[in-house]
Amino acid sequence: MKRMSLFRSLKPRSRGALLIGLATFVLAATLAGGATALIGSSTFEGSDGNFLVDTTGHSDWCNVGALPASNVCPTASQAPNLVAVTDQTNSSKDNSFGQGTKEDSAAVSVVAGSIPNNKSDLARFYTASEVASDNHNYLYLGWERASTSGSVDMDFEINQNPTSGFDVTTTGNLTLNRTAGDLLLTFDFSGSGAPTLGLLKWVTTGSRAQCYSASALPCWGNRVDLNASAGLAEGAVNAASVIDPLDPGAPRTLAAQTFGEASVDLTAAGVFPAGTCEAFGSVFNKSRSSSSFSAEIKDFIAPRPINVSNCGTVNIHKVAQNGDDTFGYTTSGLTPASFNLSNGGTKTFTLIQPGTGYSVTESPGPGSWILADLTCGSVSGPGTVATPSGSTVNITIGVGGVVDCTYTNHISVTPTVTTTLSATNVAVGGTVHDSATISNGSGTPSGSVTFTVYKGSDCSTPAVATVDISAQPGSVTVNANGTVPDSPDVSFLKAGTYQWQASYSGDGNNNTAKSVCGTEQLTVPQNIAGITTAQDIIPNDSASLSGLTSSAGGTLTFSLYSPTDATCSNTPAYTKTVDVSGNGTYSTGNQTTFHATVVGTWKWKTHYSGDVNNTAADSACGVEAFTIKNT
Repeated sequence: MKRMSLFRSLKPRSRGALLIGLATFVLAATLAGGATALIGSSTFEGSDGNFLVDTTGHSDWCNVGALPASNVCPTASQAPNLVAVTDQTNSSKDNSFGQGTKEDSAAVSVVAGSIPNNKSDLARFYTASEVASDNHNYLYLGWERASTSGSVDMDFEINQNPTSGFDVTTTGNLTLNRTAGDLLLTFDFSGSGAPTLGLLKWVTTGSRAQCYSASALPCWGNRVDLNASAGLAEGAVNAASVIDPLDPGAPRTLAAQTFGEASVDLTAAGVFPAGTCEAFGSVFNKSRSSSSFSAEIKDFIAPRPINVSNCGTVNIHKVAQNGDDTFGYTTSGLTPASFNLSNGGTKTFTLIQPGTGYSVTESPGPGSWILADLTCGSVSGPGTVATPSGSTVNITIGVGGVVDCTYTNHISVTPTVTTTLSATNVAVGGTVHDSATISNGSGTPSGSVTFTVYKGSDCSTPAVATVDISAQPGSVTVNANGTVPDSPDVSFLKAGTYQWQASYSGDGNNNTAKSVCGTEQLTVPQNIAGITTAQDIIPNDSASLSGLTSSAGGTLTFSLYSPTDATCSNTPAYTKTVDVSGNGTYSTGNQTTFHATVVGTWKWKTHYSGDVNNTAADSACGVEAFTIKNT
């Protein structure tokens, strides 16, 4: 069963004041005993007059709102739905109403001093609440007083609006801030038996006949007897001493008839009729000197802020990822009909009447913003439902229902991709790889980076794999830390100008991006040809003989000396001997036998052998020469 505190806005001291006040109004059934009957769908044992759970599965002050494994609650910290406060007792510093103040008095007088009738001296009160499975608001109340005996008559005024300047130190004259429909809950306990409970509402218009006791309007209207109808409330006062385990000062022993508790069905009592939205924001507790409604008011605990309501609340939260903007919304069944939010903002709708037909819709945009998520992570209150559909959440509000929905919008940023080549100039056949860095993105980049090599001066024509390059470098996966691995090596097979470019795939937070074309140019120049010459000469020589007899014989020897033999004194590099037959011209006839290749001057020398009729003859060394010169 879902529970919520109707008084969660109270500070510790102020909540306690409400507890005492409202606690007493619902005491309705029996004096302390073992009865643990529950009203309606309530789980709270409001009629056993103690602080303990008597039946497994029920709740009491030690575990209201959160059932622990044990039925014993040694500290208040184990009762997270509990509010408590203390008041001055037997003290001259306590303040009270004076000078004949009555219940119908709006203009009141506050004086300081001890309470003259200490049986009405308030000491402490508690409160807690839940919205049960029957969609009724249940209020649980407990009180303590200073005196151990005597009758007690307490009234609890619950106002829609607070009275300013009214606190525990107030003295002097002031006017209570009352509005038509405010509540007065009367609790009269004679000292034994069952308490008498009543409910009155503040009346401002109509006839005098509506007033309970006053002679003129405005007044407290006719009293409704809460004891007359079964199931409206139950309560008890402790007939024997009990242990209060709640701080401050726990554990404390309370004498008989100094502790009372109650449960009340506010919905069944007509405070929260079905199909309405009612809310009260302030409460204070008063004690009277007798059971007479017109008796003088004595002790009080000053008004404290509360949130007693059957109305619903809708909270719309905005989260904008990667920036901020203004986002528009329209509503159905809620006021205002439109509103705007930016990152971190919240729009709260209060005082929503239980029912269906409520919705909130986020308008498209602005710009490139997208709706990434609509989640209603917190929905409380029986019958309360929030159903997201696209950019709209449809809402049904149950009694006291609370809905918290968060619209998360996302815009991707465009990061910067920068690159660095391992080399910007390589020879044909050389290899190069690329390195990329992703910066100015959102969060830690993920995804992949594709490296591409283009031929020419721009990034329009990819280089042809296996012709211009060994292969395109391809893609790499971005590391978990956002760094990018180097591309594979690429071999360049043809001379030319190449452009590299890295393309980032983007991810959930980042758009796609490319490095700037032209920032990674690679030059593969043509190889520079080198040339050297080496002559290969097939040398030949000829010699003419004259003055010989017609029948002259002998031989003619041609000798070729290399450049290293300047005087033709060493063994010739090449020789050729031919037979002589008279005068005439003779040659070596060398075709392939010898090749001259050494750089320098080659020198010929020729020798005629002579015969019996003719003398020998020689040409000088180098008179015939040729030079090989390679550059």
